[in-house]
Amino acid sequence: MLYSIVEFLKILIALILIAQVAYGFTILLLEKTMLGYYEISIFDPPENTFQKTINFFQRVTIGSGYYVYTKIGKYNWFVRKILYIFILILQGILSIILFQIIALIFEILVPVPL
Repeated sequence: MLYSIVEFLKILIALILIAQVAYGFTILLLEKTMLGYYEISIFDPPENTFQKTINFFQRVTIGSGYYVYTKIGKYNWFVRKILYIFILILQGILSIILFQIIALIFEILVPVPL
């Protein structure tokens, strides 16, 4: 039972990391459309618990791409795209490393049942 919960958590973490990178690549391709979608889906400022929950979910699942793209928005189009590609590749590599570290910790804490 505990092993199943750990496997579920590993899959959940992998999905969140993949969603962050995938949304980043969609921002790279569709820029203003995806930025607009993110801005529409966030309540600013949140007025109740439901809106705060929605904001938290959006930021955890797809927020890094939006955050990074708005930070490099001051550069011209070409430089912004090159920087963003480099950042997305770096984020993908770091996501893989982070997942492997988390998976290793889970394997040490909860060994595979026989």
